[in-house]
Amino acid sequence: MSEPTPPTTGIDPARPFDLANPHFTANPYDAYRVARADVPVCPMTGDGPWVVTGREETAAVLTDPVRFTSRTNTHGAYGFTEACAELLADSVFYRVPPFNADPPQHARFRALVDEEFSPRALERREPAIRATAAALVAELKDEPGADLLSRFAHPLPLAVICDIIGVPAQDRETVKAWNNDWLLMQVLPLPPEEQLRCAKSVLEHEAYFRALLEERRRQPADDLASTLAAAAAQSDPVCTADDAVAALLNLLPSAHETVTHLIANTVHQLLRDRTRWEAVVADRGLIPAAVEEGLRFDTSIQGAPRLVTEDTVLGGVAIPAGAKVHAMVASVGRDPGAVEDPETFRLDRGGPAGHFAFGHGPHSCLGAQLARLESRIALETLAEALPTMELAPGFEPQYLPGGLVLHGLLALPVTWPTA
Repeated sequence: MSEPTPPTTGIDPARPFDLANPHFTANPYDAYRVARADVPVCPMTGDGPWVVTGREETAAVLTDPVRFTSRTNTHGAYGFTEACAELLADSVFYRVPPFNADPPQHARFRALVDEEFSPRALERREPAIRATAAALVAELKDEPGADLLSRFAHPLPLAVICDIIGVPAQDRETVKAWNNDWLLMQVLPLPPEEQLRCAKSVLEHEAYFRALLEERRRQPADDLASTLAAAAAQSDPVCTADDAVAALLNLLPSAHETVTHLIANTVHQLLRDRTRWEAVVADRGLIPAAVEEGLRFDTSIQGAPRLVTEDTVLGGVAIPAGAKVHAMVASVGRDPGAVEDPETFRLDRGGPAGHFAFGHGPHSCLGAQLARLESRIALETLAEALPTMELAPGFEPQYLPGGLVLHGLLALPVTWPTA
């Protein structure tokens, strides 16, 4: 059963990117569709930032680090109070993480960490990922239902990335709470008192990672923290100690929040029309296609911010130097010029992926294959253990206030028959 094209009611064509509009939070794809057709490069407000929704324009931004640098966080995502800015002045919050460096520094850093995400490393980690997924589902099976997001989609990728970094199991929820506050400061404008609370949390988070890196410098282990600590100790380091802290601060949400919401969004789409879920249960060979369609149709990462380095023209629109642009990678997957029947979630698509869910160009996602593996294992585990799973009666999806960065559910309640 195909879904009809969703209506665009609730989106003002004159202001498609109104972050205060609950319709945008629930379904940003309506805004992307309006903007792609009329203004594929447009300012979100009168003085920017600029939002880019066209496929060609998005590709142009992401493949040109000279005009569109990813070194975007030198002043914070949003303006902060003087008290908050002073508190963060000596932290690495404003430091551009090495993942976001321009070439050639970016390539040197990627070469340092690529092995942790290589096919060989993923093959080595796959049994542990499967064991974690199975253990999480085993805790649920005797219950009549659960919030699949908080009980499964959240803890699975958290365990995986913490294993890769080297964060001990007993520290993980504390580290995640700190990182939630760091993420809030990156994606949303906050009131002054919340800015201060989050800033203090960010400092605790930084202190924890500094201590972890120092411990790994003295006693190396088989983890990413040890790799970064060793690099920072070199006389001509690929990354300094501050770079290493900034890298870990950015890697945790990049590898956790994104996969959490990719899994939850994909399961939601499969269960919205239960014939899709039944097809996946009957034929596990469809699961890779389901993951890829989840990435195309309702990916968790919405946009990639860039800073314009010189006066430039994009899609026929003049953009001044110093402006921030958001290349909306999530819009590309719904572009009818690149994807047939883009507004329908389908398991029978063939050919190359019609999306930029993992970015495009030199800063394409380091953990793309890890995210695919985790999502595939998640769906395989759920299909095996909970084949009769369905959305909880009366479920009305509520969404994160993720701005132009994240799109995901606040909860995903499901039920299943129990013996």
